[in-house]
Amino acid sequence: MRASPSPILTIRDAVLFPGAYLRVSVGRESSLRLVQETLWKSFHASLESAPIAPVHVGVFTEHKDTSDTYVLGNVGTLARVVQLQRTKKYRNRAHEYEYSMLVQGLSRVEIIETLQTAPFIMASIATVEDTYDAASLTELVALIRSNFSLSKKMQLPRVNTADEADVVAKISAWLDMLSAHVQGSPAQKQALLSTSDVGERLNKLVALVQGPTSRALVSSRNPSPPRQVDDDDMDTDENDTKLLTKKLSELQSVLPPPTFKLLSRELKRLMRMTPQQPEHHVVQQYLEFMLDLPWQSAVPPALDMATVQAQLDADHYGMQLIKTRLVEYMAVRQLQDSAQRKGLILCLVGPPGVGKTSLAQSMATATGRPLERLALGGVCDETEIRGHRKTYVGAMAGSVLSALRRAQSSHALVVLDEIDKLGSRHASGASSVSHALLEVLDPHQNHAFTDHYASAPFDLSHVLFVATANSVETIPRPLLDRMELLHLEGYTLEEKVAIATQYIVPRQVRQHGLPAPVVFADGALPYVIAHHTREAGVRDLERKIAAVCRHLAVLVVQKKELPATLSVELLASVLGPDSVHDEVALRSGVAGVATGLAWTPVGGAILFVEATALRGATTAPLGLQLTGALGDVMKESAQLALTWLRGYLPPGRLDGISEFHLHFPHGATPKDGPSAGIAIVCALVSVVTQQVVPVDVAMTGEITLRGVVLPVGGVPQKLQAAKRAGIARVLLPAANKAEGDEWGPKLGLEVTYVSDLLAVLDTVFGTAAVVRSRL
Repeated sequence: MRASPSPILTIRDAVLFPGAYLRVSVGRESSLRLVQETLWKSFHASLESAPIAPVHVGVFTEHKDTSDTYVLGNVGTLARVVQLQRTKKYRNRAHEYEYSMLVQGLSRVEIIETLQTAPFIMASIATVEDTYDAASLTELVALIRSNFSLSKKMQLPRVNTADEADVVAKISAWLDMLSAHVQGSPAQKQALLSTSDVGERLNKLVALVQGPTSRALVSSRNPSPPRQVDDDDMDTDENDTKLLTKKLSELQSVLPPPTFKLLSRELKRLMRMTPQQPEHHVVQQYLEFMLDLPWQSAVPPALDMATVQAQLDADHYGMQLIKTRLVEYMAVRQLQDSAQRKGLILCLVGPPGVGKTSLAQSMATATGRPLERLALGGVCDETEIRGHRKTYVGAMAGSVLSALRRAQSSHALVVLDEIDKLGSRHASGASSVSHALLEVLDPHQNHAFTDHYASAPFDLSHVLFVATANSVETIPRPLLDRMELLHLEGYTLEEKVAIATQYIVPRQVRQHGLPAPVVFADGALPYVIAHHTREAGVRDLERKIAAVCRHLAVLVVQKKELPATLSVELLASVLGPDSVHDEVALRSGVAGVATGLAWTPVGGAILFVEATALRGATTAPLGLQLTGALGDVMKESAQLALTWLRGYLPPGRLDGISEFHLHFPHGATPKDGPSAGIAIVCALVSVVTQQVVPVDVAMTGEITLRGVVLPVGGVPQKLQAAKRAGIARVLLPAANKAEGDEWGPKLGLEVTYVSDLLAVLDTVFGTAAVVRSRL
């Protein structure tokens, strides 16, 4: 008898016999740990191997003794894992999944030594061999034939025509098969399993089954299989079916007739199945999911617009235009009836950290809707949205219906986070996920959204969808057309100081357990913002304040006195050297350098343009070399600027120059777009005339071959970047005057509007006439 280590799965209210199948629903902590840490990985690794390597586990029964406490039997069954699936029932919050496992008994085993008891049982087990009395073997076979009616498939061989070991093996297998199907308590069945002598086991079985019952049972060609058991005392399959039937009848009045007919048909299929059939669990899981959906959920109460406005004001500083538009949307939603209501899909667009997701949370709080969030960043498979069809192994519903199931409301607010970062598996850039989202977001289609797993339409028109994005450039156009865009710009210095004072500092003080309020000295917060952060939002600012709070927490633990106010000097010692430097000042007094303004998905940025002229006698056309990881549009802007300059200059002015070289620093960062046109022209004029572009001037604008300055986008973000960089004057296209008038005074910038390149040169270098004379 050779012992070997094995994980032990304990079950209750059932006994697994060799040769029998048993489905176990795993829900207890120790059993979950066993599956997660040993069986799950081994089982799925075996499926990928050739030939398939079996995964074994020892199955032992816990039954109640006379004192009504559970005891573990010493004899169990070595079993092969036939199926192992994840189920999601949201009952054990410590574990995301529960598991359903189908096992096949192989042989009797006994525990020789317990190796560990936590987090699950590991034991050294050995096979229990069948024993018998050779002299009474013939009488044993005769006793079986006289007490049981055997079918042709269950006939036993004659002792004198077969090997004794073969006869004993067949008798033992037959007794185990019958023991698995007779009615009896777990203790009685455990006694049968623990008996190794086949003669003694037969006597116990005869006493248990009582003749007539056994004849009917054994003669049946399709004996009833053992029921599904659960190691955590879950409801029996019969009770599960009754609960599903009751729930379906309760929902009949609210379910669409085709859906009710579909679920009724699936329920009838389930009732005809046995728990050991592989499809039994699939159908049961499908019905549980469908009946858990919020087919009928409470309608949110009527909105008080003053309450909505107050909630938004309490949670967010500034953003008055955005909050006003949100209140307007809510008011329209309130006035629409169900027939008119075709969904409300908002898309909050802005740099990271400006409050897009928190605005959605405030909307959910103000409107009394449950909030669910779907992270779409990197999602590249439409089944994440639509789900898998039930024919696939391990099929699950898509994220949209799963979110509504968690929310238990068809009036939930669902945040589609990072909708601009959908993944793609196609070289063309087309994403199947964006195609799947069309049905979700289209107001004319989402009243009958069909998930592949559900196979029945579900009404999404009452759901309030709010998408978030850093940029609209990467959102597919058909998807963009179905959303209302609300642009959130970055915060000014004054707004960041107010947000830090009213929200961030009190929150960080609470989170770090500091005993008293933290007071920043005048100028301390502006110092942190200007010298240690460079962002449109306030996330990095919150991290810096958290670092200060950690420093104060150390002082509290060391029982040292906290400073009454946090000075700039103290903050400098805590945060270290300045991480943000004034690049503009470092480039002052250099001819051939101009400062442009750029837009990025994370906010605005300044963009330096450096130009130099290479001189030498040449008969070749004037060359232009570009460096700095430029895109095609930016390369064309540079070529356009040089062509305009050559047409503007008097003949022969560029004689002796063989090539211009334009460089855009930070060469590892890709750059593209047309808005650097006027900055390129100014850099070229500066290097030719050796006039310096004023260091406090930045500019943005697209140019044409005729010297016209065209409007550009991202003006608020660009102006904020100029302010952060210490710029005092900004040149904007005349067509962007509305945005400049709104943001220029707010940021304390002097904004000059230009309509052509002559006006640009006049503003930057003094007068165009003077420039021409020097050219």
